[in-house]
This record gives sequence, C-alpha cells and structure tokens, in this order.
Amino acid sequence: MKTTIKRGPHEMESPYTPLTAGDAIAHLERILSSDGADSVFSRTYWRARVQQVSATPGLTPQQQARLVKLLESLPPPVPSEESC
Repeated sequence: MKTTIKRGPHEMESPYTPLTAGDAIAHLERILSSDGADSVFSRTYWRARVQQVSATPGLTPQQQARLVKLLESLPPPVPSEESC
C-alpha cells in the first residue's frame, strides 16, 4: 500500500505501513549509526529515505520519535548534493 503525501511542489510516497515501518526504521538506524550517511549514497539520499518513512500514516509516537532522532543525527547536505 503506497501512500502519497503532498508537501509543497514535491510529493512524498511511502511504501510502508505502520507495521513494516519498524523494520525500515531499524535498518536506517543500523546503517546511519555506522557512518552510512557518508557512504556511497549522499546525505540527501539518506535524508529522503528517513522522510519517506516519516510520510507513513499511522506511525506510533515511538516510531515518530525514532525518525526525528535520525533526521537530527544527519549532517546537513553539502551544496553540491542538493541538486541530486
């Protein structure tokens, strides 16, 4: 079940449900805690992944808090990545 969230000029689609979002959040926590934000994928990519999961309707307060923590832990994108 995909959910489309309209936010300004961009639409954010979430392929997750509240039940499957937990696994996605755990994956992101694991990757981003091991310098994944500076891996082959850009910081912008990881920020978009966290935002994609965040767009899932029906997330629990705990899931939302974990996603906020992930977003806050990501360094800001470098200007050259913003156009990616």
